[in-house]
Amino acid sequence: MPDWAQIISDALDILKFDGAVQDTLAELREKWGAQVPALLDERFDAVGVQYMKLSHEKGAAALGQELSAFGWGLYNLDDEDEYLFVLIPEEERSEWERYCKKQGQYCHLMKQQGRKWGDHAKEQDPGKLMPCEEYILQDEYDYFFNSLAGDFAAGEWKNQDAEEWKNGCVADLRQRPPQVTRAHSLPHLGCLTYSAENGLYAASRAAGSGTIGRALLSKNPATLNWAEPSPIGYDGPPQTLCWADHSLWVGDPTNATRIELTDRGTCQDVKNWTLPEDGWSTKYHCGITTDGLGRVYFSNEWYKGQIYRWENGKVTKHTFSLDGYDHLSEAVPVPGTGRITMIHAVSGKGRMEECLLELDMDTGRCRIASLPGMGEGLKLRWFTGDWLLVQGNGEILSDDFAQLINRNTREVLRIRPGMFGGENMQHIGMLTDGTVVIVTRRDRVGPVFRYPTDFWGFLRSANKPKKLEWRDYKEVYPNPPIYLPPKTTERKIVLKKDRLTILGSVFTPPFTLSQMAEKLGPARIVLQNGTRKSPMTGRESPYTQALALWDELGLQCWLDEDEQTIKTLGVRVAEQGEYAVRLTFDGTVWIGSKDYREASWKDFAGFAHTLKLGGFTVYTRLPGPVSEEQSAQKAKLEALSAMVQISWKEPEQKAAKAQKYKLSKPTEPVLTFTSFNFKLAVMEVLMYEKGLLAPKLDAHEFARDYRRRKIDIDAEGYEPIPEIRKWLEQYPVPARLARSVTEIEMDGGSEIYTQLCPFWDGEDGAFDLNTITEAELRQFPNLKHITLMSSKPEQVLPILERCSIKADLL
Repeated sequence: MPDWAQIISDALDILKFDGAVQDTLAELREKWGAQVPALLDERFDAVGVQYMKLSHEKGAAALGQELSAFGWGLYNLDDEDEYLFVLIPEEERSEWERYCKKQGQYCHLMKQQGRKWGDHAKEQDPGKLMPCEEYILQDEYDYFFNSLAGDFAAGEWKNQDAEEWKNGCVADLRQRPPQVTRAHSLPHLGCLTYSAENGLYAASRAAGSGTIGRALLSKNPATLNWAEPSPIGYDGPPQTLCWADHSLWVGDPTNATRIELTDRGTCQDVKNWTLPEDGWSTKYHCGITTDGLGRVYFSNEWYKGQIYRWENGKVTKHTFSLDGYDHLSEAVPVPGTGRITMIHAVSGKGRMEECLLELDMDTGRCRIASLPGMGEGLKLRWFTGDWLLVQGNGEILSDDFAQLINRNTREVLRIRPGMFGGENMQHIGMLTDGTVVIVTRRDRVGPVFRYPTDFWGFLRSANKPKKLEWRDYKEVYPNPPIYLPPKTTERKIVLKKDRLTILGSVFTPPFTLSQMAEKLGPARIVLQNGTRKSPMTGRESPYTQALALWDELGLQCWLDEDEQTIKTLGVRVAEQGEYAVRLTFDGTVWIGSKDYREASWKDFAGFAHTLKLGGFTVYTRLPGPVSEEQSAQKAKLEALSAMVQISWKEPEQKAAKAQKYKLSKPTEPVLTFTSFNFKLAVMEVLMYEKGLLAPKLDAHEFARDYRRRKIDIDAEGYEPIPEIRKWLEQYPVPARLARSVTEIEMDGGSEIYTQLCPFWDGEDGAFDLNTITEAELRQFPNLKHITLMSSKPEQVLPILERCSIKADLL
């Protein structure tokens, strides 16, 4: 008879929130793998991958369910904060449960609700795998890489049968598989960083005892030829290495060192600032960052740290300190400005939520954006171009490994667990030739080097479109509230073929000063004097240009000679350059249905961009670096990027296509709809997303062409326009197009709603899908997913489920 008391005493205890299901599987295998060989079956690895992103409770239940299929019962003996697991064979279950009942011992069989004993665990979709070329290091050594920069990764190595890591190593990631160089006298190599401007790598190391640290420089880490430019002996390997122009800054708990370099990359000068010891028991290594103007900031305190600022060779105490546990080690500059972007925590749902904070280092003004899907312990760094990388600690697999954020377009791309099977992502970087490299860690193998075959394309196809949402704090740093500020109504300027909308006010061309002032308030008028050169005679003559300025909106309008007609309207979108308007527009500028930066631009003279939309011509220079060939004009070109200029000219009248919106009698089978709102959702896909239905409905064009009465869009556009609704109801949608509808994403901003009800604010349920029939759904054999906008989902979801259509509520 089994010794039940001893089995209870030997139970495996696991915290309910202790990592992911794979950690629990590893613990089960370590304890019972020899006794229960079934635990080593590949089925359990599959369960681990499928449940890695779900809660620990669901993962543990899935493991128990899978064990039942192999004749073993997984029981939990603790109903509070931790699991106490025991494994009981099937034939002894009844006796075991009687014993527990008699002893008053809590005893719960781990299985999935609704599944029978002996059934395999319910399968979950683990998501798409990122296509990659994979390489492992096949030799007799173990490797651990702690940092990746430029074309190399740095870390440590040891013999496979040894317990302690031996010395540093460097992997050349340009080689496939990577070529590793092992050092025999370079301990604790880490914190690798790269400066493309200087063509140099920096790293840190410690002496054999590990107590004295050094900063290292090298042009080629693979040679292990490192120079020690600083005589400072740091408190262990310095954990902060920050490049600033032709200087490397190094930080440890009580030092901030500036190593000035020559153009050849050799040490020119070393200056060190000794900092007061942090009063906390922990030794926090000094965080160092720069703003976009080249000024350097550092702080070595763990809580509410004093900030020091270096500018033009002088170090002063900054005008404000850090807030709470903010650290400059997780900060990057905003190019061309006095701002930085950093990680900042606020009070979230049940835990501190780490967010992205953009901070003006001169004024303390700041804005914040939450990072849904990310966890705690976040690291922030520049990745490439306009992209920032926020990387998580990888401990909780329901959180993203990382997110890439475009600071101009605000596009967010998620790198999620499951994209690399069951492996955790440790590092990601971009080589100097633009190749992306990802390092994951595989159980019983070690590091795996992955080279994605279509990195950006895969991330966009594997994720739904997502954008970063900034919220402004009224309070200045370092005194923002601990909570996120409320969402603000998005401030937009939208240009369409026949109108310009500024914060909801609609203007139709030609634009005049009185027309603008009526809705925006009075303008500030400025007269600018200048000279013009005649292209015929070459003589210069004086002129005066009148400007109408709305500073709070960032609007600068050039007036014609009558000082009423607006020749050109400019929206200032960035701070650089000298313009009469004092402020930038604090919002987004859209052309059509896209952010202006994503519109279809044409090159203009090799240095700017232009496009035409109806009678409008738009002119700017898209944000981006200035090439070496144009470096002499850098200031002018950057200033050009700060202004989006819009001018209008009456388009030449073209013979309109007769009866464009007249519907012909269908000559082929058409789809049948009983729900008008469902038909709208389908037409959004076929007409606007895929361009398969014509004509593409434009409410203003429809109103101009309509002859039976005058349709006043400005007056009637707050409700569905009856004639447009009737046209949409009668529109024959060919049945052959049904196969093209694979996914429907209902959204209050969909184009078709804007055409039916131009000024609909999206706040009521006018277009909610609250009724639908199985018959109309069955017409779409390839429809697999719908993002549902509904105020009565209980009436719709069962019908979608019967048709095998997955649904997410908006």
